[in-house]
Amino acid sequence: MSNRTDKNILKQYFRSGSRPTQKQFHELIDNCYNDVFSSAVSGYQVMGDWEDAKTITSIKREAGKTYLIPYFDRINLIHRRVYHYALPCNVGPDYTLEIITMDISLPKDANYKVRDGRKEVAIRQSINIDSIRIYNGGQEIHTLTSGIKIDKTPFEIAVQKKTTQWLGISIDIALAYDIKSDIAVSDQLDIGTESQNMLLHTFGSVSCSFTVEG
Repeated sequence: MSNRTDKNILKQYFRSGSRPTQKQFHELIDNCYNDVFSSAVSGYQVMGDWEDAKTITSIKREAGKTYLIPYFDRINLIHRRVYHYALPCNVGPDYTLEIITMDISLPKDANYKVRDGRKEVAIRQSINIDSIRIYNGGQEIHTLTSGIKIDKTPFEIAVQKKTTQWLGISIDIALAYDIKSDIAVSDQLDIGTESQNMLLHTFGSVSCSFTVEG
């Protein structure tokens, strides 16, 4: 994009009796012409590692959102899961990927109680985002690996990436689940069944905003 000239300076070029130069007319055109065009691609229906049915307690897709509750066959150790978006790309090679906007809501750190048979068990959960990795086709083009907090919706990631060919955007969100109990529990204890709201994930739409200079 051309450098902008302050509008008060432009006005001075065209005061009564002034004779603007060719260069000054070019400045006016550069400042008035909308030379940045935008495009967007979006998608929803996140995928994950639930090919093994044991990793999900329940899943529901509704109104463009995926609601799921993971299942852990054991607790008191750290589990890692990856959730995956794939978006088509119908933009040209000159477009720059500016911002990715994600409509997602993840479980919060919490303390709560569940029942294991006749026992009441105190649970402490801590859920962190290990990484968010963004790919163009098979090439990783942007990575977040530390200090990732989704404390508002929608969540935005500034990318600022240009490439010679857009092949399709995919986004991997890796989560680490640290779920502990105050006493020993049975292998059949399903935290998701006992306290669904505490482990509810909501994955809505993801959109990618592109710009190109005209």
